Amino acid sequence: MKNKKALLILALFFIVITFLNPANAQKLQDVVYLKNGSILHGEITRIEMNKSVTLLSNCGDTWVISQDDIDRIEKQPAVRKTIVKRDTSANISYKRQGFYSNINVGFLFGGDMETPFPPLSLLFVSGYQFDWGLAAGVGLGLDLLTESYMPVVADIRYNFRNSRVSHYVYVQGGYAIALESPDPYDYDYSNYYGSDLKSKGGYLINPGIGFKLNFNDRNAFSFGIGYKYSEIYHTYKEEYNGQEIDRTIKYNRISLSFGYHF
Repeated sequence: MKNKKALLILALFFIVITFLNPANAQKLQDVVYLKNGSILHGEITRIEMNKSVTLLSNCGDTWVISQDDIDRIEKQPAVRKTIVKRDTSANISYKRQGFYSNINVGFLFGGDMETPFPPLSLLFVSGYQFDWGLAAGVGLGLDLLTESYMPVVADIRYNFRNSRVSHYVYVQGGYAIALESPDPYDYDYSNYYGSDLKSKGGYLINPGIGFKLNFNDRNAFSFGIGYKYSEIYHTYKEEYNGQEIDRTIKYNRISLSFGYHF
């Protein structure tokens, strides 16, 4: 019996505390209805009989309203406005639409790999990003293969998601311009030795996939992996008859690239 009384007293105590809590008390506001149909909400701070009413609105403005313009004044519960914070992190995207640029530093794996480090590949790309995910641009770079080449490429890519981490596919294709003449002793053609060996450059294609880490709508880092195929054309002249000989050097490389987008 004592336990039941104790529980009843405890329940009544919580009910009284709940109703007396100022947070649960409903605040009233003054609502002024004007004859022209306008409605003003706030707190009446001053009344001049038969002249005017001064109202501090909920927006912080002070209104001095003529008595002749007022239809009626009522007390109504103040409505609390709930402020909803937007989760902007879900909508961060790098250049969802507009011009863009990026710098890529890559490494080319494959081949003989006689050096301790894979050949370096640099590429600067600039283009335009469309709102529906497609991006198109042009690029200029440097490939340190057996000789140095300057690739001039078209860059087409598609971004799948509008989020902080977005995935993409890309394809690059173009022409690699030779920046230096080949060394005959770098190749296994004995009749190259002592000949006037030259490189005409050649075509290349580089498809791949990757993902971007977007910091805001302007800056991002990316990582990509692709397959880079190049055909480089060499020419030389036979010493004994002067005949010009053409050779095709093929490079098949796995490219790993890291990019900064701005």
